[in-house]
Amino acid sequence: MKLKNELLNKIPESPGIYLMKDRKEKILYIGKAKALKSRVKSYFQNSETVLPRTRVMIKKIADIDFIATTTEIEALILESNFIKKHQPRYNVLLKDDKHYPFIRLATDTDFPYLSIVRKVKKDGAAYFGPYTMAKEIRETLKLIYKIFQIRQSRDNLGKKTTRRPCLNYQIKKCKAPCSGKISKEDYDKIVQDVILFLKGRNDKLLNDLRNRMLQASEELRFEEAAKLRNQIHAVKNVINKQKIISTNLKNQDIIAFYREGDASNVQTLLVRNGKMSGEKNYNLKNLNGIDNDEILSSFIKQYYANEPSIPEEILLPIDIAEKNIITLWLSEKKNSKVSIQVPEKGGKKKLVKMAEENARFAFRKEESNQALLEDLKEILSLQNIPERIEAFDISNISGSMAVGASVLFFQGEPCKKGYRHFKIRDIESSDDYRMMSQVVLRHYGRLLDEKKDLPQLIVIDGGKGHLRTASNALGALDLLGKVDIIAIAKGKERNNILTDEIYSKKFEDPISFPVDSPVKFLLQRIRNEAHRFAIAYHRKLRKKGGLNSILDDIAGIGEKRKKSLIKHFGGVAGLKEASVEEINKTPFISEKIAQIIKAKI
Repeated sequence: MKLKNELLNKIPESPGIYLMKDRKEKILYIGKAKALKSRVKSYFQNSETVLPRTRVMIKKIADIDFIATTTEIEALILESNFIKKHQPRYNVLLKDDKHYPFIRLATDTDFPYLSIVRKVKKDGAAYFGPYTMAKEIRETLKLIYKIFQIRQSRDNLGKKTTRRPCLNYQIKKCKAPCSGKISKEDYDKIVQDVILFLKGRNDKLLNDLRNRMLQASEELRFEEAAKLRNQIHAVKNVINKQKIISTNLKNQDIIAFYREGDASNVQTLLVRNGKMSGEKNYNLKNLNGIDNDEILSSFIKQYYANEPSIPEEILLPIDIAEKNIITLWLSEKKNSKVSIQVPEKGGKKKLVKMAEENARFAFRKEESNQALLEDLKEILSLQNIPERIEAFDISNISGSMAVGASVLFFQGEPCKKGYRHFKIRDIESSDDYRMMSQVVLRHYGRLLDEKKDLPQLIVIDGGKGHLRTASNALGALDLLGKVDIIAIAKGKERNNILTDEIYSKKFEDPISFPVDSPVKFLLQRIRNEAHRFAIAYHRKLRKKGGLNSILDDIAGIGEKRKKSLIKHFGGVAGLKEASVEEINKTPFISEKIAQIIKAKI
């Protein structure tokens, strides 16, 4: 074709990426090439080897843009970035945008501290992870604070450390660097121990602890020796619980997939220092006409484009055409050698098989969830398959400290990043209906303002009255009829889930379900999660409420000063015991304010 010849003539033979566009300038496909002109020309040769999917795409091409690069590795990096940005229809797309958490060790202070983050920055801090489960990272931090007594506060401590020690010092979970109870040199030893623990170098850590214990014992510092002995026992207990996968102690990623038709699940097993540290799942769809080589290559390029943790070895189930260039790219990115292997036997082959089995199981689970959601749509006469379901609950004690909560389930599973809680405003009495209306209005008013995705189904914890109130709130936002809504209430026997009743405005009577209905179980699970989340937030507020309520009645105490006092003294008892001078040492508290506080409590 003449048009195609004109397009091809402007493309150079250098490395780079090409962007195929339709008549509306929409990008159809992004690819990279060692030689751009030769690669693009291959699409337009009359060959029976061209896949049907590619033939359909070629017919839609109206223009081809290109960006030349110096090397093929530069082209590979550019390709990954552009695919992520533009999400072309005919590329394999890794749409999972979940940022797995890392533990960050702040190094911009004399006394480093730990925190949980979801993005790794080039800020000089040390990062450890990723952790694929929130529970896992919380338990790791809990162990560290118990074993090593590193500080939990995040204040930027300078050379003047005159603060009063907090409760963690009293219960021996912190060495109180904020109060000058430990020198920088001794604190640095703790930090080094924590780094060894997080890196999994427990053999070296145990050796160091033993040497320090023996030295303390020889110097008759028996109390310090006993503490080191306890640390050794605690670290050994952690080691005994860890599952050893490989004896070579290498960092490995095992990537495998399971495919049926145009859908696939890709599984990544993370092995760090020979121990299984987690797994990641990704669902890929619309793969019709794409071979397994391209699926795996595209996944690896997009996955590692922004992945800060690159292992020494990557194990695959099949060889890929771009293995050499990807290996070079990852080695440059890591600043050390990376090996990509397709094991044929032995322990590494077993790891690949394990990843394939996990991918198959995850695919089946996804398939099962999809069938469940389709059944839910049919039984409740919903407009769409409810891939996004949000549930609401209210928690209060006689109207006091009233809170609301919403949870999000995506494709039948909890999606924690979509969870929200709300402090109820300007409602004194215990009026659940008004509270529910306020929460629904605030939540969906914000989603509409921010132009974010709405759910296909809303679940309200309550009966007909709650359903009516929430529906009216949706009506005020012009969402009634656009989003389906139901309510689930306790039945005659409040502690028996079999008597739960589910209401919809589309039916006069409660919706009937079989006793063992998986659809009803799903709705109950979502309702229970909303209830749990609301109760947890209410308890958290009640726990802080004692000191908050006292401070709210004192003129001149705003949110900033209140937060500082709560952080400094922990509660009412600590504040009551403090002198005016000690209160005055709290950040943002003047002597005059300190005197007022002391007089009031």
